Amino acid sequence: MKNILNLICLLFLAAAPAAAEDTVLKAMKDEMQRTMQRLRMDSLDKPYFASYYVTDSTDNSISAVFGALEGDNFSVTRSASVDVRVGSMSFDSSGYVGQDFNGYEPANSQLNEEDGYDALRFSLWSLTDDAYKKALEKYSQKKAYQKKKNITELYGDLSPEKKESFFEDRKAVEPLDVPAWRETVKKLSAVFRKYPKIQNSRVSFNRSLRTVRFVNSEGTAYRYWWDNISLNIRANIQDRTGLKIGDDRNFAWRSLAAVPPYKELEAETEAFARDMSYLVEPSTAEVYLGPVLFEDQAAAEFLNQLFVSNVSFPRTPWADHEDWVRYYIASGDLTKKLNMRVLPGFISVSDNPLLASYAGQTLNGSYPIDNEGVRPGPLELVKNGKLVNFYMSRAPVKEFRHSNGHARGATGEFATPRPGNVLFTVQPEKRAPEAELKKKLLQLAAENGLDYAVIVRRLDPEAEKKTEDLLAPPVLAYKVSVKDGSETLIGGSEWTDVSFRALRDILLASDADQVYNYYQPGPFYYNRGYVPASVVAPTALLIQEMELKPTDRKPDRQPYLPNPYFEKN
Repeated sequence: MKNILNLICLLFLAAAPAAAEDTVLKAMKDEMQRTMQRLRMDSLDKPYFASYYVTDSTDNSISAVFGALEGDNFSVTRSASVDVRVGSMSFDSSGYVGQDFNGYEPANSQLNEEDGYDALRFSLWSLTDDAYKKALEKYSQKKAYQKKKNITELYGDLSPEKKESFFEDRKAVEPLDVPAWRETVKKLSAVFRKYPKIQNSRVSFNRSLRTVRFVNSEGTAYRYWWDNISLNIRANIQDRTGLKIGDDRNFAWRSLAAVPPYKELEAETEAFARDMSYLVEPSTAEVYLGPVLFEDQAAAEFLNQLFVSNVSFPRTPWADHEDWVRYYIASGDLTKKLNMRVLPGFISVSDNPLLASYAGQTLNGSYPIDNEGVRPGPLELVKNGKLVNFYMSRAPVKEFRHSNGHARGATGEFATPRPGNVLFTVQPEKRAPEAELKKKLLQLAAENGLDYAVIVRRLDPEAEKKTEDLLAPPVLAYKVSVKDGSETLIGGSEWTDVSFRALRDILLASDADQVYNYYQPGPFYYNRGYVPASVVAPTALLIQEMELKPTDRKPDRQPYLPNPYFEKN
């Protein structure tokens, strides 16, 4: 019965946007018109700009632990984000934190799930009223802050952009076989019964159907949909010193048809469980300074964390207390190096959110129009090693005064400039098979008088790194003997003194590419939304020199009793 109700809800939500009249969109447009015509408090400024962003979400979530079902949930939600600004395009109430850094977010809340016109108007009115009152307060405080700090270099707060109208209807909903997925998730979680060194594990599946609507006071309006299917495999171990290590594998697809067969998912789970088990008995980490070869996920995350994240978020909000800005943890440091060399001359980078796939693989960073109603297009970021552009929203900066269609974010955060589909192009003469990269790695180590070199196959994801670090620590790192090429797993280690020089120190890349689908976290520590993104990059990168040291993290005591399942068996 539950499955039948789920299907009815899915079909209802999927069909709603295609109806003769979109009730939600009508309510948004009508309340927007009333806001701009009549909203004003006493003799204070009236809004000069407003926008409504509404997301419908239908989610199926299933999780299992050790072969048993842990969670099985179905939900239908509708959430809204409202931005109201007073002032003018050249200087308005946005981008100012004030005294409440923890509350730096747009007015947002859950709306009624049914398409009740009057109820929707009421909710939007309430959010708009709240946003307007806060905008008046922020505007006054921001003007005082600017005067106090004597800030004279201003570039505007909202760029003028072309009015857009984009409407896309969902054609059909792929049927989800919930009982089959329950069994799949249970069976995948049961794989960990073969690995006694793993202390905790979990497998989680989620299918989300989204319909996004947007209107602003300039007449821009859009509606489009996107689906997401994800699988997360998580495990925790303690190494022989007691150091706790957790890691996960995340897989994302845009359709059920793109999900590989069970055997492939099982093989991925087995490989992950083996990798985690190896971490229990590693060699002791040492200080290392020399060449490093990044492979697989580590190669993609190396480029994401050092390059992609640092050409995102070019504009940091103003805060009354300067030390609060550290919680705005990604401030686009590479954007300060426009027209300078940030990568080797044999690498170029572009971003194209309009691409749906690459070499037959789905790109999860695809979208037709950004959160602010600006259409994206192909964007050249790096030409022959030189930074020529970076991601922009409608918040101008010194170098660029217009959006390039990359304002993205979740409902509860301000949209910020972020990636879509990032493509790294390497000139053929600097590409070689991975076996050749390993030979070159060992050759460099020998020339430097080292007994071993280092290969990193997995890094912690961006969300796990310390706010002050440029690059997250390795999860899977290996000493590779110069003498015979044998590999030994290294225990807990972390990078020392990583700088953007590491990007310029790329010597060679593999001759094969990978599609790395992931979720990029937002810049604000207290309110981090995640957006789907993709990196197309070589499967391996050889870096001339990096430094590793033993981790500063403290170990914990091992469990006093073993896992009862393995003791029994």
